[in-house]
Amino acid sequence: MSEGWQPISTAPKNDERIIVAGGTWIRGNKEKLPQEFPCLVIWDETEWLICDNEGPRALIRGPKVWMSIPPVELPPASELLASTMFR
Repeated sequence: MSEGWQPISTAPKNDERIIVAGGTWIRGNKEKLPQEFPCLVIWDETEWLICDNEGPRALIRGPKVWMSIPPVELPPASELLASTMFR
């Protein structure tokens, strides 16, 4: 797994989800906006498809950099279930 931001030319174009930054956000309604925050994407044969999109297809065109999804330290499920959050 790569550390930190890498040039987009080195990004994996397979089934791996990655984080990208820069470029243009093409919303499902075809509105174009500057991509001002990192976004979770996956390569879809010809373009970077946004993974968290539940509506019409949205993508990032021309991202500048990418990074792997950083690992997250999670407490055991038993601790989460015992917390007041789930009572």
